[in-house]
Amino acid sequence: MSDLLARVRADRDPLLKTLEKLVLLESPSSSKTLVDDLGRIVSENLAQCGVQATTERRSSVGDIVWGEWPAEITRQGDKERGRQGDRETRREGDKEQGGPSQGRILVLCHLDTVHPAGSLERNPIRRDAGRLYGPGVCDMKASVAATMFVQRYLQQGAIRPGKAVRFLYTTDEEIGSFESRQIIEAFARDSDIALVLEPPLAGGELKLSRKGSGVFRIRVRGRASHAGAAPEKGINAILELSGQICRIQELENRGAGTTVSVTLVHGGTAENVIPESAEATIDVRFLTIEEGARVESALRMLSPTIAGAQIGVEGQLDRPPMEHGPRARELFERARQVASEIGLDLQGGSSGGGSDGSFTAAQGVPTLDGLGVEGGGAHSPDEYILIDSLSTRTALLALLLERL
Repeated sequence: MSDLLARVRADRDPLLKTLEKLVLLESPSSSKTLVDDLGRIVSENLAQCGVQATTERRSSVGDIVWGEWPAEITRQGDKERGRQGDRETRREGDKEQGGPSQGRILVLCHLDTVHPAGSLERNPIRRDAGRLYGPGVCDMKASVAATMFVQRYLQQGAIRPGKAVRFLYTTDEEIGSFESRQIIEAFARDSDIALVLEPPLAGGELKLSRKGSGVFRIRVRGRASHAGAAPEKGINAILELSGQICRIQELENRGAGTTVSVTLVHGGTAENVIPESAEATIDVRFLTIEEGARVESALRMLSPTIAGAQIGVEGQLDRPPMEHGPRARELFERARQVASEIGLDLQGGSSGGGSDGSFTAAQGVPTLDGLGVEGGGAHSPDEYILIDSLSTRTALLALLLERL
């Protein structure tokens, strides 16, 4: 294990250069062209490592890319490299048991970022005080770079997983994963373990549980009228909406971990006109499926209180909660043991943010989230990673693939 860690650390400079190349390829979720440019880099790396890249075409977002190392491939080539001894013994043990260990590990990344094209002008790539800055560097291009080097280690036989390893790169995680959810869930059902390379919590903690989330829009229709000459003929949509917002806020239950937040409000057309329309956006977060269903049901049952007003509710729960069950706890303890071999005291916590790990966990697959590179300022103009963490987290991913 010390040899592998030393190898990853020796690759520090080329790993950083690869990461900087990825950051220079801006990839906002809204630009299919730019995200596809990044996807081609990932596909080329897979091909260079001897694995066929599969492209799942999408029309409105970037094309999804994935590639897989079957367990049999990860064990090839040892004789040519003169690696005998305990590995030969291990291979013989496989024969006695009918072949290599079965199963699959799903490694989940996303290529899109929240930063619009041109963000490099505001947050250019730079190294300062042990940090590397740049748009999307933490969430999650550092993780993408890490997977590219881990794939090289797989090709070279530096790590030899007993399970197949599938790398999946989605392209719309930052906008709800509506185009990638189906393939994530299908791949999860074919996997024993899911490793999600989202950034960790502060201090490097894994995200063992996450809140589910949903976004809803409440649209109110009233009737316009002159505010001075005939206010009585109007139906004030903003007034109706304000009453509904008070009722919506009552759905919150922070004791149960449920938050209901009004995040955007629009209404009216002119300062002297009774507003004909108004709308509000509602952000919902919840720890259990039951709580999410309760809030969604209540929102859909909203009815107007002002005569003549009309209410419509749009939106949905987009991500289920990621609950930390017994199998996930067992997986975390195994990961802690592996991390200790390279001097990491791996800890875990909870996050209110969403990720695609919620989809894998909801399929009953033990999931480790937050395995990405340590950093801060995600989604901000000052996003950065800790440079030393890049090598450490790359080594951790490599070891987890071999040991889990």
